[in-house]
Amino acid sequence: MKKRMKKRTGKQRAILEAALQVFAEKGVAGTKIAEVAQRAGVGKGTIYEYYRSKEDLFFAVFEKYVDDLVSGSMVEISRIGGNAIQRLHVLLDAVFRSTLEHIDYFSIFFDFWSAAGNPSTRDRFRTALLSMYDTFREVIAAIVDEGKQSGLFRAGTNEYSVAAGLVGAMDGLMLQGWMDRSFDVQTAASAFFDIFIAGMLSPEGKAVP
Repeated sequence: MKKRMKKRTGKQRAILEAALQVFAEKGVAGTKIAEVAQRAGVGKGTIYEYYRSKEDLFFAVFEKYVDDLVSGSMVEISRIGGNAIQRLHVLLDAVFRSTLEHIDYFSIFFDFWSAAGNPSTRDRFRTALLSMYDTFREVIAAIVDEGKQSGLFRAGTNEYSVAAGLVGAMDGLMLQGWMDRSFDVQTAASAFFDIFIAGMLSPEGKAVP
């Protein structure tokens, strides 16, 4: 995993949690540092001890959001054995569960994607987004390759294409879940995953219960 989890003080965590809430409610443009400070129960100057600007604070919020999502998912798959299909199920379930638990905060992705396209912030934010996607693609590709080597998946399966497709599907499903709270993301994801996996199974893999 390329991304290294950062150690944060208790005060930093409080600031980042408060900032996540305010950014999600008001967007980056509508957020004031004073509002974040009030929500975190600290002075405005305290925030500037850690972050030089609102952009720095937003970047740190996104890093924490991604750190929590990635680390939680990795812990889940490290706890189980099983075959490649079972490990992929656990990974996807962990990602969707974590995202849905914090679905109100998913809107920060829109501001982050916007920053990744802004010439003044493009390099910093695009690099962070690519790191997040690379991490998930690498983990999924490794599990798919594991399934291919064991004979569960067809020998011609391209693990990198599979990983890219699954990551894209996860993004799209979570976006629909954020826009329509009545949409059952996990049920749709599970059905899609079963169909996706069926297309990779080798003749031997189809006989696995």
